[in-house]
Amino acid sequence: MFLKELNKDESMCFLNLVSIFAKVDNKFAKEEKVLVDEYREELGIHTEEIKTIEYDEIINILKESSDRSKKIIYFELVGLALVDGEYEDEEIDFLEKIATEFNITRAKKFAIANYFYNFKDVYDFTTVDADNNIELLKDQAEAIIN
Repeated sequence: MFLKELNKDESMCFLNLVSIFAKVDNKFAKEEKVLVDEYREELGIHTEEIKTIEYDEIINILKESSDRSKKIIYFELVGLALVDGEYEDEEIDFLEKIATEFNITRAKKFAIANYFYNFKDVYDFTTVDADNNIELLKDQAEAIIN
């Protein structure tokens, strides 16, 4: 949703981080692969352009990023964790480690998790048309990222 705000280095780090994270529970669900491909497309990066970056280097690069970029990356990782309908201990531990590295507050972590837990309810809300649902979700996400 906000990935276009990331610069080229952040985008490359994000894609590497997503690849590491998607495999942390030793499962690479079909939904996770689809989401990784969507991230890559949204960022406008072709598969052959992706250079491998190790975790420690990713964190060192991203520590220099703005707080907003760090929140965007964390937000998207939480979405990836929940896309397969399972929230494994390894994924929770990984997200905790990232949150600590990025100084994401406990309140912000809860707000982001709640956003994704409530995502389906808001999107399925039948008294509002789909365009309004999407706009509502974007507004809620924007409020969380800021």
